Amino acid sequence: MSELWQSVTTEADLNSLLSGSKLEPGMYYLILKHSNRCAISTMAKSRLERKVDSRIAYYIIDVINHKQVSNALAASTGIEHESPQAFLFNGNVMIDVKSHMGISPGELSKRIDSLIQIQT
Repeated sequence: MSELWQSVTTEADLNSLLSGSKLEPGMYYLILKHSNRCAISTMAKSRLERKVDSRIAYYIIDVINHKQVSNALAASTGIEHESPQAFLFNGNVMIDVKSHMGISPGELSKRIDSLIQIQT
């Protein structure tokens, strides 16, 4: 796995992320639900890897090997499971969620830009 991605393999890891306690204030993070059996998921992951945003910490859940963590994310956010699926957070606040071909690194960066403009 690329050095870009930090694996989320337990519900404790996920809960730590969702609480916002693992990150610096103001840092954004993305959780990608990924299946290496799915071509669309592999394509979405590759797109994210080609256009990395330095304001985002990248986390990944392998939905095949860590289904319970994937289900816990769905339960915590109230967002029905899809794969691939990308969740963008700022601290403990979910900002956006996209799935399948809607996962676009450019759009994620624009979303962050718009939030920064609102805050200033």
